[in-house]
Amino acid sequence: METPDEVRRQIEIGAPRERVWSALTRPEELLRWFPTEQAHLDLRPGGVAGFVSEESADEAVVEVVEPPVRFVFRWRPAGLDRPYTTVSFTLEETRDGTRLTLVESGFASLADQIALQSLEGNDAGWRDELEELKAYLEAA
Repeated sequence: METPDEVRRQIEIGAPRERVWSALTRPEELLRWFPTEQAHLDLRPGGVAGFVSEESADEAVVEVVEPPVRFVFRWRPAGLDRPYTTVSFTLEETRDGTRLTLVESGFASLADQIALQSLEGNDAGWRDELEELKAYLEAA
């Protein structure tokens, strides 16, 4: 069976686009909704980011920074020595707040034994984390 190459999620958040951008790109805000105990982020193309929790240390490299519209990074979730996947956040203003579209791609380039497992895990993970982001921002 061929592994799909991407996870795609879209969510409506009742908060201004600038507020959503801040929650995605400021380490102190990432700690409030993303499952990490430490975060650092050099918010520029080529900048390094890291997310550390009890279970893992994930590294990332920032690719695109277009405030407050688009943020893209490449990462190796779970700190594994494997090819990067690319995560893209696109923010669109709506009448009631912000539409966030997340696309994580590159799963087809992973080794067969981890590609499907990674895709399924990240699909479920992003579903949960985007709901956490929405709850965090709409409670503010």
